[in-house]
Amino acid sequence: MKRIFLLIPALLILAVACKQKPKQPAASDPSIRDSLASTEYLPVADFIKMDISRVDSFSGGIVRKVNIGGKKDSSYIQLPEFHKLANQFLVPELDSASFQKHFTENSLMDETTQMLNFIYSPKQPAGSLQNVMVYLKPSLANDQVHRIYMEREYNSGDTAISQKLTWKMQAYFYILTIRQPKNGPPVTSMEKVIWDPQHFGE
Repeated sequence: MKRIFLLIPALLILAVACKQKPKQPAASDPSIRDSLASTEYLPVADFIKMDISRVDSFSGGIVRKVNIGGKKDSSYIQLPEFHKLANQFLVPELDSASFQKHFTENSLMDETTQMLNFIYSPKQPAGSLQNVMVYLKPSLANDQVHRIYMEREYNSGDTAISQKLTWKMQAYFYILTIRQPKNGPPVTSMEKVIWDPQHFGE
């Protein structure tokens, strides 16, 4: 499996140039540490479920913002509505056995963001899930999942639906949806759910 070991050649060159061995970041989250040390893919669904549990554990406000065709609205929602919206991220294709069987994994270090990106692509375009990206922030103290990005495409009746879903850990998620009816113009909607008060104004 292609993981952070793709960075080894570059690190060896750097080590020779600097005559020092680069230190490897240590993951404090067991699920991250175990995944990086094994042939298993990152447990994307588990990361999202863990963040959902964090939201369940506090009684703060949850804001839902909607923009449909330029018309904006916002309101506070309760946990049942939050779960209904969040469940759009927990698609069957993310089941660990199915995920590893039907998706390929690549990884790269983004020098601009200083994040390790894990990229999962379907081997064959059979399901609704098209792409998954996990952005991980490495450090000597601990590694943290920063963000998860997903793309889905599926049909509902005679309407083709395309979605781009982003989950920012411990802060918010948003879903951009384009609905293309068989006969008619496309309709674009943006839905954002925020539980970190620092992002309420965004």
